[in-house]
Amino acid sequence: MKTGNGPLAMGVAAVAVLAVVSGGALAARRGPATSPAADAQPLTASATPVPTTPTPKPSPPPATKTPVPQTPSGPAIPTAKVDLAKLPTGRAPQVAYVTGRTVKGGLGPDVTVPGKQAIIRAARYDGDAMVILEVGLGGSELVRVNSAGIQPERIPDVASLVTSVNEDAVAYGTSRSNADHTRKKGNAVYWRNAYVDNKLDRPNDWYSTVLAVVGDTVYFAAGGDRDEPEATLNAWHTQTGKVDLLKSFKTPAGVDFQGANGVDQLEGAAQTFCSAVRSLADGAQLWRTCEYSLDGFTPDGQTIFATPDFHNGGSDPTTTAIDSRSGTVRRQWTGVEFLSTTAEDDDHLLMVVDTGENTASAIIRCSIASGTCELATKPARTPQRDALRVMGGWS
Repeated sequence: MKTGNGPLAMGVAAVAVLAVVSGGALAARRGPATSPAADAQPLTASATPVPTTPTPKPSPPPATKTPVPQTPSGPAIPTAKVDLAKLPTGRAPQVAYVTGRTVKGGLGPDVTVPGKQAIIRAARYDGDAMVILEVGLGGSELVRVNSAGIQPERIPDVASLVTSVNEDAVAYGTSRSNADHTRKKGNAVYWRNAYVDNKLDRPNDWYSTVLAVVGDTVYFAAGGDRDEPEATLNAWHTQTGKVDLLKSFKTPAGVDFQGANGVDQLEGAAQTFCSAVRSLADGAQLWRTCEYSLDGFTPDGQTIFATPDFHNGGSDPTTTAIDSRSGTVRRQWTGVEFLSTTAEDDDHLLMVVDTGENTASAIIRCSIASGTCELATKPARTPQRDALRVMGGWS
């Protein structure tokens, strides 16, 4: 299970079936099928789907013999292999990303963050950049940056930051800590747009992590224990001040842009970690997986992008697009090492990739519908893996 903005890990891509559990019962749909993997083609090329040919059914055995039970194979994942050296160049990313100390993309001009404090997270808001900077060892603060530089107001202890899909509202939450770096009780959630700046004090929260802004409602996780990750999912209606406690979530990780569904991180068997997609209306589980870490939604809420659940380094061998309603894998990309991912629009993912440690990274744009890819940025000038980052996902 992954948290924060840390790097992702490496593994081996394979044809597999996403285990889907609805209502707590295993409901994996399996059927004999084959579908060969294809190289990711440029987005400018016309994509011709590769036909899926069902595996021929075996001939019935002679009546005098006892039939051997057959275990049906799962459907092959539609896979596209990325060859970074052969991708054409497309347009620049349309959502916020960071290259070096400069915030680009989204609404507004490029903004360079002065100083040497590490950039933990950045987002676009009202044409400016909202940036979480590291303070000391483990501390943080939120600043607003525009062409004139860092604005005077600095908000301490901010550890989470999200904007609305149109970048016209922003929310952030604090996670205070003691001198020994243990959690400190008492935090707050903030919401602002061009006209209003609201604050919600949370005196009993060990941390207050914002997950989504939908209109004037902020969804946030409230930590109830100093030493445990369990939290409640809450909806703060900023215009009335009312806070609703949402059902069933144990460790909420994210909420879609409609406020319809969210992702809950669960502990599985044998010390594994699983992710469940739940309805915010009643907490009902739509499906769950112990194969993938669910890392973010597309703007329409129809697709979740994901990476392998277990990690042992700074990258992942695959990025996968999954239907958010059913848990069906829609597309998977292989062939490079994936460092971070965000959704640019309903059909396109932006992914920071390289071909291994000490190689230059680049942002690529891939279509969920066709699997085709193109370069959204030129390869970075330095091989540092944190030199180029996209900012929209949870990981």
